[in-house]
Amino acid sequence: MVRISRLLLLMLSVSLGACALEEGDHEQMVNLQKVKDDPAAQLQNLNAAIENSKRDGSLYARRAVALLRNGELDKALQDANEAVKFTRNEPASLFVKAQVLRAMGKSEEALPLALTAERNSYQSASLYVLLGELYLQRKEYEQAMEYILKAQELSPADEFAFYYKGRVQEATGDTLNAVRNYKNALEQLADFVEPKRELAAIYISKGNHEVAKPYLQQALRKAPRDAKLWYNQGLAYQAEQKADSAIEAFTKAVSINDALPGAHYKLGLHQLNLGDPDAALEHLQKAYEAYKGKPEYLGKLASAYERAGYYSRALATYQRLVEIEPNMTYAYSAIARLKYKIAKPMPENAAVSIQEQIER
Repeated sequence: MVRISRLLLLMLSVSLGACALEEGDHEQMVNLQKVKDDPAAQLQNLNAAIENSKRDGSLYARRAVALLRNGELDKALQDANEAVKFTRNEPASLFVKAQVLRAMGKSEEALPLALTAERNSYQSASLYVLLGELYLQRKEYEQAMEYILKAQELSPADEFAFYYKGRVQEATGDTLNAVRNYKNALEQLADFVEPKRELAAIYISKGNHEVAKPYLQQALRKAPRDAKLWYNQGLAYQAEQKADSAIEAFTKAVSINDALPGAHYKLGLHQLNLGDPDAALEHLQKAYEAYKGKPEYLGKLASAYERAGYYSRALATYQRLVEIEPNMTYAYSAIARLKYKIAKPMPENAAVSIQEQIER
């Protein structure tokens, strides 16, 4: 089942039926942990209500939210589509559908729906937070911050507005204010996992491991399937010189999210140090897009290619390395060595051996 983070769940709206909000009547936020209704009973009641009123769009919107809470994303999207159809593109229904699409990882489809809801006078702190997050994903930081500030105008103590404000600030290099806003988010919601994860990462990157530790431990207890938390736990173990524990943490991180480049880089270095260049390349290649501009990474990748016998790839990687960092003198020696290996004629007995292997 697709995991729906508490972050999204807490952003869901209580009120989904109004066609338009009257001035001053803004959507309220709800902490679903405090909701006492049995989710199964709620779904059962909604199923019965829809059976009796199959063209009531607000009922489909409410059921879409309930299904979203359960992680049933395909069913939630079906209901969101029905809500949009029967309410004739009512802004609240568009907002619900945008949240479902966001949960499905379809942010580019969610954005125009959320913008349409806004243009149709749907005033909501959670809508503005959603828009801020979607623009953050696109790395359009100025636009993201604009919507986060709009959210704070409507709801000054909104924990998600604080959190995403911190995310934008961190992405633009303002870690000092990012830390402050992550802590503001935690003042509003003490067990909010995402700010703790970000605070742990910032403190670890600055070498403040003792400060990071409680945030990391608390977050891992709440979100043991968060790959980034395991990656940062690995970095913390490395700082404590607990090499085996660090590798276990990095391995756990990539088992949860195989697209985590930092963890793959660390595991690649580990395999290279163990003398297994082929295993190292399995990890290092997955880190390429994130680290292709880093001289140290390119040096390790080139070394793994050469040690595994991929001389042409090793040569190309060393050549890229000296383009980025001309002062890497060892790379020039490696380039000369590889050119010689590539140009060197193959011994006759080696050629015969290769041909025999092909025929077999």
